[in-house]
Amino acid sequence: MPQIMPAIFFGHGNPMNAVMNNNYTEGWRRMGKQTPKPKSILSISAHWFVPKTGVTISTAPRTIHDFGGFPRELYQVQYPAPGDPELARRVKTLLEPLQVNLDNSWGLDHGTWSVLRHVYPAADVPVVQLSIDETQPSSFHFDIGRKLAPLRDEGILIVGSGNLVHNLHTYAWGRHVPDPYDWAIRFENEAKEMMLAGE
Repeated sequence: MPQIMPAIFFGHGNPMNAVMNNNYTEGWRRMGKQTPKPKSILSISAHWFVPKTGVTISTAPRTIHDFGGFPRELYQVQYPAPGDPELARRVKTLLEPLQVNLDNSWGLDHGTWSVLRHVYPAADVPVVQLSIDETQPSSFHFDIGRKLAPLRDEGILIVGSGNLVHNLHTYAWGRHVPDPYDWAIRFENEAKEMMLAGE
């Protein structure tokens, strides 16, 4: 019987991690070496946050540089992993009757490629991205995860990427000391306690 692939969440942090060597990127590289090589990857990135459910169907997804104000070297990074239209159609089928758009315009945003370029530096594993529907509650997304779980038995690595707390829209650039908000600290501490308790 084939081994069940894991589902992994990466707190991708600063986009500069894409071009750096540090404890995070070393850990990501170790994960790539210690995890059986998947047939394909289904990535759910916090940076494709739209009012719908979409899945990329391109055979050659573009590298999206969806950030601003970083050094030039970061904008030159390309992650030329192939896409997997067959996996995109499988995701659409698994999520029926939910309306899932087969999207040929999106690509791999930095929530996906900034991590995967360390996990699979050869970019030789096909990657498909699934959007997060900003109009839906957490129970909706939990149900999507449950419906996609069989992919793990089919050699598909499911990857989530973002951070526990990530809301740049509420960040007042340059208008206050860049300390974390109280609510962010409370949420992060509560999440940590729940993880340590095995909940």
